[in-house]
Amino acid sequence: METIRLNDFDYDLWTSGPEGAKRYWARVRSTGQVTEIDHEVMKYLRKEEKRGYRELADMTVRGTALSLDSPASGEPGDWAEDRRANMKETEFGIFEEEFRNTLTPNQLAVYESCMLGSCGVREYARRKGVDHTAVIRTMKAIRKKTEKFFYA
Repeated sequence: METIRLNDFDYDLWTSGPEGAKRYWARVRSTGQVTEIDHEVMKYLRKEEKRGYRELADMTVRGTALSLDSPASGEPGDWAEDRRANMKETEFGIFEEEFRNTLTPNQLAVYESCMLGSCGVREYARRKGVDHTAVIRTMKAIRKKTEKFFYA
């Protein structure tokens, strides 16, 4: 699997206009070129950007010896790595924390156990003593909030 680095996504995304008449924009950072994009392209770019943030957050930082005698290895945690990558990881953590604050306690438990964790829907429902369809409905509600929060 190819590793995604956030600097691979060298663009800014934003929306303008009132609800129902939104316009979507992208700017290439290196050239400053701005273009209007359609809603589907915006959703795709946001999804890829979020996937990149997630991948960065999942990376484990390995300790490396600091030495001016050896060149940077390019590995995560390298002393000479681009500090902007750490800033993006921090920004994602803040962004996700804001999203978590929009969830009800029940939704947060399902989000952490089933969507982020490895617990299956039926197993979670059995542990909580509820029907698995209730957990599925909760997951749908979380996805709807996700769309509004991350893609609006």
